[in-house]
Amino acid sequence: MDHVIAGKAIALGEDLQPEFKVYAQHIIDNAKAMAKVFNDSDLVRVISGGTDNHLMTIDVTKSGLNGRQVQDLLDTVYITVNKEAIPNETLGAFKTSGIRLGTPAITTRGFDEADATKVAELILQALQAPTDQANLDDVKQQAMALTAKHPIDVD
Repeated sequence: MDHVIAGKAIALGEDLQPEFKVYAQHIIDNAKAMAKVFNDSDLVRVISGGTDNHLMTIDVTKSGLNGRQVQDLLDTVYITVNKEAIPNETLGAFKTSGIRLGTPAITTRGFDEADATKVAELILQALQAPTDQANLDDVKQQAMALTAKHPIDVD
């Protein structure tokens, strides 16, 4: 249990640093940038109309796919989301009508609002033609280019 207490102490200490406040604001800015792209689309709907924090739930019903199908589709193009039930869910917990996505991971990698916007655009591009392999290959290549631009720091 001592390691848990020590871990929490370190995390709380980091939270007090000015850099953490900047990082937290970048997370929110990236989420808002993504939500704007989704809100401007007729293909999906942001539940609650936007976000004030690091994540959002998207209704994917208009895309013709369920949340599980979208999660699996986006996995093939290296974009990670989770299926998510939406208010008044009709498909149940296994399929769902929505997806959930957040911005802490991409922000930690150094993605800015323009990059977050691009990720949202890539998600929509995949949903617009989910059976077109050339389209999906293009989305995958663009996703790989974004992650190459912001590699994971392993040091």
